[in-house]
Amino acid sequence: MTQMTPAKVLLVDDKEENLVALDAALRPLNQELVAARSGEEALRCLLNDDFAVILLDVQMPGMDGFETAAQIKERERSRDIPIIFLTAISREMHQQLRGYEVGAVDYMAKPFDPWVLRSKVAVFVDLYEKSRRLEEQAVRLARSNSELEQFAEIVSHDLRNPLVSVVGYLQMLVDDRDDLPPEATDFIGRALQAAESMGKLIDDLLGYAMAGKAVGQLKATDTSQAVDRAVSNLHAEIESAGAAVKTGDLPTVRADSSQLTRLFQNIIGNSVKYRDTDRPLEIAIEAEQDGDHWRFTVTDNGSGVAPEEAGAMFDRFYRGASSSGRPGTGLGLAICKKVIEGHGGRIWAEPGADGGTVVRFTLPAVDAVSKAPN
Repeated sequence: MTQMTPAKVLLVDDKEENLVALDAALRPLNQELVAARSGEEALRCLLNDDFAVILLDVQMPGMDGFETAAQIKERERSRDIPIIFLTAISREMHQQLRGYEVGAVDYMAKPFDPWVLRSKVAVFVDLYEKSRRLEEQAVRLARSNSELEQFAEIVSHDLRNPLVSVVGYLQMLVDDRDDLPPEATDFIGRALQAAESMGKLIDDLLGYAMAGKAVGQLKATDTSQAVDRAVSNLHAEIESAGAAVKTGDLPTVRADSSQLTRLFQNIIGNSVKYRDTDRPLEIAIEAEQDGDHWRFTVTDNGSGVAPEEAGAMFDRFYRGASSSGRPGTGLGLAICKKVIEGHGGRIWAEPGADGGTVVRFTLPAVDAVSKAPN
């Protein structure tokens, strides 16, 4: 992290001797002290610079402290800067209440105790510096995430191209298998399966890297349509498993349509993969409103999940005890978790009452999300 520059503290007073006293009291904090001798000058200072705190005299000719504070709070750039009023005259309770009404965080009488004033200012400087650090970390994290997403796209592209060539050459050998000994045909078949597994892993890695992009692309989405698209994409697998997917009345939510489809596709696909071969697979999808969220439930009667494994199902590359001999990369449900968290919800799993697995997740209701700040 870069070295933080000193925070700026704005001192506003029309009397030079008061500015000198403030400077002497606050100099030990080792911050940058900026003096303004009127409300108008203070407002000019706030046009281009950010300040940790403002010390504002109440009694000033022309624009007094109350009017200056009101204008400071009207501006988007400066409205969140804490203001401490200083006064030698306006000590009445109604004046103090007026100061708090225009947005002051404190109201101190002159002559002030320099130790007390310095302590109060130090608190706001500390909060300001922590806020700056958080903002810097957020920028660095966003840059890092963007670089990782670009890296994932490039790597997946560079890996997929030679893999396509490998599969193509292997397929040519399979087409000419009449001229090959049986053991060679077997080896080629295994190589093709390995290449297909690698291709699936590349796709899932890219999907996991890109899943967070759902944030910011939210719009009203019919959940039932997302389920229909997911079922259509899995038609061959569902038909081969003899599975039945049933849905209740599903709501319209604020979501990324393609990511919501991927969510249901991964959950349903996971149920198909871990089905119980001794009974027909049944998958039920329902939803109920819970305050400002919709809670979805996807229930299956598959091979089930052990209670001690339920909490780890959505970890990256996690494959449970029942995954032996079943294809997969361990990223499908991790992608689901990332998608749900990108929408402001949460996801979890638990064993079903009669075997099988129950996956639950929440999504904000349309009204709740539309009221959220951008």
